[in-house]
Amino acid sequence: MVNKTQRLQEWFDERERPDAEPYGEFQHVGANQTLVRILLQGVEMAPEMTVLDAACGIGGNARWLASLYDCVVWGYDIDERAIATAEELAEIEGISNLCRFVANRDTALSFEDEQFDIVLSTEGFYHPPEIMRVLKPGGLFLLTDFFGSSDVTGESIAEQYGMDLELSHDVTDLALGFLRAKEIEASLLADAGLIDARQLIEVMNTGNTRYSASSGRHILARMHKPG
Repeated sequence: MVNKTQRLQEWFDERERPDAEPYGEFQHVGANQTLVRILLQGVEMAPEMTVLDAACGIGGNARWLASLYDCVVWGYDIDERAIATAEELAEIEGISNLCRFVANRDTALSFEDEQFDIVLSTEGFYHPPEIMRVLKPGGLFLLTDFFGSSDVTGESIAEQYGMDLELSHDVTDLALGFLRAKEIEASLLADAGLIDARQLIEVMNTGNTRYSASSGRHILARMHKPG
């Protein structure tokens, strides 16, 4: 059986995008464990809780939460290959009994009403009515994402979801620093001949373009569903 490092490397080798590997198994700035820890500040996690990792990719945060808190964590993503990889990694880590991964579209989740105590979305795709449906009354929605307007705040996001805001931070500077670091890494890869000029441009365009092309903000917010 392959180990975790070998399985992750296999996943990265299969990716078409050259910036996949430097982002690691958490894949983007929003899934940074520091941000997730801030979102969980003051939250009393318990083994009997059930968590949903929305647009989970290869399940980095889902596996981290399950390992740390010994709770059941579901993860969904539209990418079936990512889901298969997440399942294999959970098996390798010995936590497959706590992690359950399914292929889903965010507009029609296959979960029961009021199934989850916490829903986590780290720069994923999410659909407000479905998030509200699957979250228990009083449950938490943890969100970190880029929004293309400087007018967006934690308060306006909570209002959009019909939830009560508990905490909010503007982490745009952190996101920009992360993306600029990825540009530098890509430049080094190009200089070493590991990626070509087209791939370098793709990394640069994918990273900072959406920030420089608008006055958008990267917001971190924790909300709870009334009830």
